[in-house]
Amino acid sequence: MNAKAKSGDSREQLLQLAEALFGERGYTSVTLRDIADAFKVRQAALYYHFPGGKEELFVEVIKRSFMRHLDGLNRAISEAEPSLSSQLNLMADWLLAQPPLDMIRLARSDLPALSPDHAQTLMELGEVSLVQPIQQVLAQAYERGEIRLVDSKLMATMFLSLIDTAHDMHRYKTIPKQVLARDTIDILLDGMRRR
Repeated sequence: MNAKAKSGDSREQLLQLAEALFGERGYTSVTLRDIADAFKVRQAALYYHFPGGKEELFVEVIKRSFMRHLDGLNRAISEAEPSLSSQLNLMADWLLAQPPLDMIRLARSDLPALSPDHAQTLMELGEVSLVQPIQQVLAQAYERGEIRLVDSKLMATMFLSLIDTAHDMHRYKTIPKQVLARDTIDILLDGMRRR
């Protein structure tokens, strides 16, 4: 393996490790020392891959996560039957197979700690990657006559928050998180169907 390929592998491993740490504790609670210790390198070595330090690393981690979510949600939509229930359930299955997003922590704690430009970039990418695919299926469901007119951005954000909550709720109940997600979707749809 040449040095460039080895460096690329190291960068990928670093991004994966940093994603796990940031996902568990958030941007403000993770230090570069934490990441360096977990990666078993000196802190200065991290600057080789991320000269901008912790903020640059965090932004890259979140961008990758959002792009992975965009791809996964679009794949779930394309594999689903053309019904809102099928689409939401397949999107929920995909989301639950990923680490929790913890969007509330991201909005309340992580983004305010970033530079305004980075925070704005991540907010916009989050909307494109997470909210817009769900808005799309809600708009299509409305066109098919499945649901009444709703604020699709609000409903998409609520859906993401509710499914994200299933990551943690199943720990305190004897119900699998997939069942919690299905129940949540049923409640959402029964409240949105035309009467």
